[in-house]
Amino acid sequence: MSKFYISIDQGTTSTRAVLYDSSFKQITQEQQEFKQYYPEEGLVEHDPEEIWTSVLNTVKRLMNNNNLKSTDVISIGITNQRETVMLWDKDGKIVNKAIVWQDRRTAEFCEELKAKNIESEITEKTGLLLDPYFSGTKARWLLKEHKIDPSKYFFGTIDTFLVWKLTEGKSFKTDVTNASRTSLLNIDTVKWDESLLDIFELGGLNLPEVTTNTANFGSTKLFGGKIKISGIAGDQQASLIGQGCFARGQLKSTYGTGCFLMANTGTKRQNSSNKLLSTIAYQIDDLCYALEGSIFMAGANFQWLRDKMNFFEDVSESEEFAKKADPNSNVFLIPAFVGLGAPHWVPDARGAVFGLTRDAGREELSLASHEAVAFQTKEIITSLVSDGIKVDSVRIDGGLTRNTFFNQILSSIIETEVMCSKTVESTALGAAFLAGIGAGEVSLKDVSENWSPKAEYHPDSNYDLKRYETWKEFLNKLIS
Repeated sequence: MSKFYISIDQGTTSTRAVLYDSSFKQITQEQQEFKQYYPEEGLVEHDPEEIWTSVLNTVKRLMNNNNLKSTDVISIGITNQRETVMLWDKDGKIVNKAIVWQDRRTAEFCEELKAKNIESEITEKTGLLLDPYFSGTKARWLLKEHKIDPSKYFFGTIDTFLVWKLTEGKSFKTDVTNASRTSLLNIDTVKWDESLLDIFELGGLNLPEVTTNTANFGSTKLFGGKIKISGIAGDQQASLIGQGCFARGQLKSTYGTGCFLMANTGTKRQNSSNKLLSTIAYQIDDLCYALEGSIFMAGANFQWLRDKMNFFEDVSESEEFAKKADPNSNVFLIPAFVGLGAPHWVPDARGAVFGLTRDAGREELSLASHEAVAFQTKEIITSLVSDGIKVDSVRIDGGLTRNTFFNQILSSIIETEVMCSKTVESTALGAAFLAGIGAGEVSLKDVSENWSPKAEYHPDSNYDLKRYETWKEFLNKLIS
């Protein structure tokens, strides 16, 4: 009888349940979108119950449509949007809606802490910067806004909430990767840090147990019988694992709503001089670290062109428009719609278009959107090299990598070989790998040998790299 793994890939705009066979070949998947809430400018929320419903529905459909029993499933792996945070009580009642990683409501508090010269202490312990992006300030806002007793509430990122719900409140755990994005974990000791909890005014809050990525997270009985949960990682770390980046210097870049580039730095933590984040890559056998650069707008640029500019009905059409752009056009996009991430970290920056003429149309703006993502990637890779990471190639995945024009222009702009993964969604695959390792069915070596590229792209010498320098000039004007 065939055996299977189920990956729960809980993302920013939808949840997917993905079915893999015992050799990690994807069989099928189910997907369900959920509502995005924008109460005010800069605020982004999710309803945790809607997320939970989407998880239940997708897993149930996956099992029903494939005639699966619980005994057919070896294990469940979970990967999730990371910094999004919520509080709930012992009965599962949620405080407020979940505050999403994109949310900027705590920018003022971050600035207050910076004025007290506290950021260096936070960075030293967590590898992170003081930015509304991370979970700690979000949790503080929830406590202060609702004037609640922290001891009566559970703190969790999405993974913790899902494990708690799947196990019907029996398991209250998180993995090292999600914990490392909260601003509350000392990534050297891999423990919650009391001084950080004091800084963020979170003393007394119930925090989950921090475990390895392949620990026993408990079992669920919600799908007809007992199924164990044995693998969890935040989405970008799961992608790193799914891309087989287990050696120092290997790096991947995921192009979804945003872009997240992560380089394995090995068992020794490496700090950045260029405002990249030092974070935990995974803990399977050894504890391994990574440097990460975040770009807040990638595929979202093309959603903007579709939904707000009405340039096309499907984002895939942007590729053909970009190909038809005037090669002499000097239209450039700075996609700071929700601020700028690495290496600038300017939360109040806003987007701008430079070089518009009467001849500029959707073709030129489509090209500018492609280039903007690649230009930002180049900034991060330049920072990595400056920090001592040798970059020979980049492994890419995510929905935007279906766009071969983007893949080629990316290679040309970063002047590096680009290898496109066989699977667009490496995050779900990474979670399945972790579930297999946690279940004792496969080893890290097996996973490492599983990866191979679908396509390779090499720099085109005909691309005018001066365009990057022009874009940088416009960027500096915007943020200076």
